[in-house]
Amino acid sequence: MVDREVRLSTRNLIVAGIDIQFDVTLEGSALGRFSVSEGGLHWRPKGKSKTFGEAIAWREFAKWAEL
Repeated sequence: MVDREVRLSTRNLIVAGIDIQFDVTLEGSALGRFSVSEGGLHWRPKGKSKTFGEAIAWREFAKWAEL
């Protein structure tokens, strides 16, 4: 059985000039890092450099989220 839980409460935190990063694990094994910033969202798999990964701008994410 997969053990997962995600919680975050920010109380109107403004993400300006910073990235919020989430280390993502599955059953104790690191999968990668997910970042949220003013510019958009970024996924970086474990063991890859900061410039590697998938990025998505907020407009692109908004189109996906409206499906």
